[in-house]
Amino acid sequence: MGTNKKKRKKGDNDDNNGGKKMKNKLRFHVRLIFGVEQEQQQNEDNSNRHQNDDDDDDSSMDTEGSYNGSNNDMQVFQSWIPISRLFPNRSNNRGAGKPSSAESTDVNHRPTPHYNNALSESLHLQSTTNLISDTISNTFFGSNAVATPTTAFHETLLLIKIWALQRGLLRGHDSFTTSTIALILVYLYRTKTIGKRMGSVQAFTTFMKFWSEADWLGEDAATTSATASSGSAPLSSAAQLLARKMKRKAAFVIPADGKNESQTVAHCPQARHYCGDIRSSSNDDNVPMTLLDCYKQCFTTASSSSSSIPNDYHSDSPILLDPTMTINYLARLSPSFVRESRAEAYAALRCIHGQERDGGMGSSGSGGAFRMLFLETNRFWTRYDAYVRIPLNVVPKMMSQRSSGKKKNDGDVRVWGRDVEDLGYDESVCRGVVEVLNRALGDRITAVRLFTSGNGDIRKDGTSSNQSVENTGTKALEDSDQCYAVPIRGSGSSPSTSASAFVAKPGGRSPEPPVHPLNQDEPCLVVGLRIDPNASRRVVDRGPPAEDLEGSNAFVSLWGDHAQLRRFQDGAIVRAVVWNLPVSPKNSVVESMPQFASMDRSMGGIVEKVVQHIVKLHFTESKLIKKGKAKQVSFELRSMVGLVDGVSSSPKPSPLSDSFTLHKNVMSAFDSLAEFLRQNSITMIDHSLGADKKASKLGLPLKIDEVEPLSPSLRYSSLFPPVPHPLLGGTDQGTDKRKVSGAVEGSPVLIQIRFEGSSKWPSSLNAMGAAKCAMLIQLAEGIEKMKQSENLDEFDGPIDVTPTYLDVGYRGYSWRVIVRADQELRMLKNLSNPTGEAKSLRLSLINRHVRGSMHHSLIHAVHTRHPSSSLVSRLAHRWVSAHMLSDMIPQEAIELIVAKIYTDPHERATSKMQSLDVPPSTVAAGFFRFLQVLSTHDWANEPLIVDPQSHITANDRGLIMAQFNSIRGPDLNKGPAMYIISPADYDGVEEMTGSKVVGEDRSAEAVDPAGALERVWSPTYTSEFPER
Repeated sequence: MGTNKKKRKKGDNDDNNGGKKMKNKLRFHVRLIFGVEQEQQQNEDNSNRHQNDDDDDDSSMDTEGSYNGSNNDMQVFQSWIPISRLFPNRSNNRGAGKPSSAESTDVNHRPTPHYNNALSESLHLQSTTNLISDTISNTFFGSNAVATPTTAFHETLLLIKIWALQRGLLRGHDSFTTSTIALILVYLYRTKTIGKRMGSVQAFTTFMKFWSEADWLGEDAATTSATASSGSAPLSSAAQLLARKMKRKAAFVIPADGKNESQTVAHCPQARHYCGDIRSSSNDDNVPMTLLDCYKQCFTTASSSSSSIPNDYHSDSPILLDPTMTINYLARLSPSFVRESRAEAYAALRCIHGQERDGGMGSSGSGGAFRMLFLETNRFWTRYDAYVRIPLNVVPKMMSQRSSGKKKNDGDVRVWGRDVEDLGYDESVCRGVVEVLNRALGDRITAVRLFTSGNGDIRKDGTSSNQSVENTGTKALEDSDQCYAVPIRGSGSSPSTSASAFVAKPGGRSPEPPVHPLNQDEPCLVVGLRIDPNASRRVVDRGPPAEDLEGSNAFVSLWGDHAQLRRFQDGAIVRAVVWNLPVSPKNSVVESMPQFASMDRSMGGIVEKVVQHIVKLHFTESKLIKKGKAKQVSFELRSMVGLVDGVSSSPKPSPLSDSFTLHKNVMSAFDSLAEFLRQNSITMIDHSLGADKKASKLGLPLKIDEVEPLSPSLRYSSLFPPVPHPLLGGTDQGTDKRKVSGAVEGSPVLIQIRFEGSSKWPSSLNAMGAAKCAMLIQLAEGIEKMKQSENLDEFDGPIDVTPTYLDVGYRGYSWRVIVRADQELRMLKNLSNPTGEAKSLRLSLINRHVRGSMHHSLIHAVHTRHPSSSLVSRLAHRWVSAHMLSDMIPQEAIELIVAKIYTDPHERATSKMQSLDVPPSTVAAGFFRFLQVLSTHDWANEPLIVDPQSHITANDRGLIMAQFNSIRGPDLNKGPAMYIISPADYDGVEEMTGSKVVGEDRSAEAVDPAGALERVWSPTYTSEFPER
């Protein structure tokens, strides 16, 4: 029953303002339901019902909307709600100021499908339970037996719940529930998709296949992400996109007992009543002709990742109807949850079929697939790159003028807010934030998800409110499965257990608003973003062509004043948003947040700027902005980057605060030094030395072919990058070399030189060592002579020569030069009866010269392709050092684990699902995954194989696994504690050509086909440390 809300009398509340009229408050006409009673079928008592003469099995309608039928799934409901009011296209909830149902028809108002579905769910609570229990009884025990919780149905349900719980997809307002999963299983059993003889594992696989392959949102075949944000024209108009999604969207109906799905739809009394209703009352051609199409229309919107396609109504939901076609069991699931859960189900299928880990070996080891699906934790912090915290107290309330469709100060109703009468205020805000951010960010992100209870609650600390958190660098993300509840009324200290939380204020007509506990943050929304590292650095969002009025208006309504007319090089004049403008108080949206020097490369590009602008424009009250009381949107865990990167205090940061610049400077100095050594070691005929005598400027008898880097500072991995010193040839503006205060300490930058092939190398090991030392002495003397003759300012400081290396200062850095002689390695390998000392020398030379060079090339390639990986490696090194483990876990092992995170096989473009196992794009996400691999990898039962460029073949993987099992032993207590294998960790690698083995040829057999089948693999950097 709906009545107009009366004005409250002045004495109704003790509050002085109780009698004042509440302005800008949205009021609703609420239909109250009393005495809902569900009765079993009464086939004999139908004297007051209209019979259908065409089919004896069809149900019939009474004047109150109840229906009767002979099927056990068809039950009679007697309530105050006419059955026609439960159609999804009816409008049953209207705000104050709008005509009531007696004054206008539903045609003049937006339908409220979610509100109507909530009413239907309340009416069908008992029938839903009966539907599940009857399905179990009829499938496994017969129609007259009693179901017991020992069937394959219950086992499958338990497996799915564990799988969903490990991924944060169970519990919460926007996630699976036990009933939802059970009803999907009911559909699969009743449609014979799952046979009653199938085991729980087969049924689990069938569920994953069904959930991942069904086009629940109508988006699979449509390229809805081809938008103007990526620099192209909009794909289509909102109407065309909506029509295409409706056509492709999947909608399922649980079959009635004894009927298939099509027969259930044909004989459904609600569907027949709908057809009769539209024939008698509707003249609109856009009204769907069937009830199933009506559900598709009402639960589908033009939502997309396009900033040029308008969409202000976010009621997209999957469709799974009960046999009466009255309830949509999946209406509460948002599109973001459906996309993420489908991607997880697709990954589960790949894992089951052995395609998820290590190129098809996911089932190896100790129950690989079972462990990955049900034992390993894969919560929100393993899937997202950035976590945005949006305070709810700044979000504008749904005022009455927002329903007018005009642009106001508090956002634009053409962007979000018109679905509040259907979804409610909280759900409208939640879906609005997700969909608007998805439109604004476009292809910069691959997924956006709103975290609910148990999936990312952020608290000030994990203890109590009286403890200071001022010195806390980051806020904790609480990963719990407890459903957090806010009291409906009262001010109890506990949101869920306090008895006073449900006690009204004494003497008052209405209770006090809920008060949150003191030890918790203010109410907020936490949104997870999965960032595309390639597209996230795009600085221009280009609008649609000028002739597309609808798209242009949608673009302007989304971006506000930032959308300005600009002319591009192709001659087009369109509206665009530019994000690389100089920072000023007028256009800065992140002025209060610390800006790191490598932010664009390690923090997801300009995603932060886009999110700050959108939230400030659409989800922040204008009066709070004017008063300066609007709280800033915070990106959680971003401050941990400050441990390895400096904060830029000016548009041109100091080189000392930018670790990336420091690495680039030392690499530039290395390139210059390498070029100097190669060019000045070229031998030419010198007549002053005699006929046919060759010499170089450096006096070396052989030419330097290669200068190879080995130091971590030359692959972006040094925890403290070297700083140029003015006394070593560094340029320091305005600094007198005679007045240098303090010292710049750092390890020498290690490099190695390789000479051209020659037969003049000695044939004994002792002579080989003396020849290498003589080469270093001659190189030092040559540099000293060139400094005197050619005035080389880059070389400065002393030059020290030892039997194994040369230290020299160049451009402010200390360089340590060693000589690699491949002839020495061949001599050691060809020894017929090598001693222990010779074996040790050979292994140390191979590790230092060959494997060290290959490791450097591998890590440098990973860091070049994934810019954030270098900061992750440095942050992981910092974490290891902080836990006093730096002498136990080598830096090379840390780099290999990080390389494994960024280069693991992941979803390719052949999948329709959004990619889940993609490389992280931010430092926080990469560091989380490093900790996850370190803590969850089964080091006792499986080796960690790092193969970024797929050089390790399937045969090699088999050899690695067999040799690992042989070394571990039956008790799994032998061998290295961390068994990490890279492409260079096999015996005989010295026959390769150093870094050239990691090149374009992806086949190891192509280089060494004879020895590929007999290789012996063993870890290099973790052979001794860490200890057990």
